[in-house]
This record gives sequence, structure tokens and C-alpha cells, in this order.
Amino acid sequence: MADEIIVAFATATQSLSALNAAAYRLLGVATCQIDKSGDRYLCRLHPTANIDLETLRARFVALVTDENVRENLRAKTEPVRNLILSLAFGSLAEKSEH
Repeated sequence: MADEIIVAFATATQSLSALNAAAYRLLGVATCQIDKSGDRYLCRLHPTANIDLETLRARFVALVTDENVRENLRAKTEPVRNLILSLAFGSLAEKSEH
């Protein structure tokens, strides 16, 4: 189909959540249907605004890369976030006991 472009990612190295987040961020200019075919995710991009397919592909790949970085940072900072939350809520619990 001439009004779509398909971008494939390996399921072994790419999370579905990053693909979904990138697809969501594209909503203003395109829709994205994500299907799994064997060991690949196939992302079918359909422009809804005036954007050429190659620009759309490049933008989607950049958004997927950004979401991957966000996921990695989230995983690396989770222990610190959990510590901060436990200290904050522990402090609140202490205050409510007095």
C-alpha cells in the first residue's frame, strides 16, 4: 500500500512498551499498527498529516530510540526512586503516629 510504511524490529532486542509509547507520540501525524510476526514486531505507519513516508519512518525510529533510553534510565534509577519514596512515606507515617 502506497500510504503506509512498515518498520520492523527484533522482538529479542526491542520492547513492545517502547514501540507503543513511540506510536502514541506519533498520533498527531500518523497512526501505527503493531503486529508480531515470528521474531519481529512489524509497525505499520499510516500518515494522517502531510508528512512523507521517509520522514515519518525516521521520526518513528527516533521516538523508539528515545523511549528505549527512557526505559533504561527508569530501570537504572528505580532503586533510588524506591528509596526516596520509602523515606518520604516513612517520615509521613512517623508524623501521623505522634
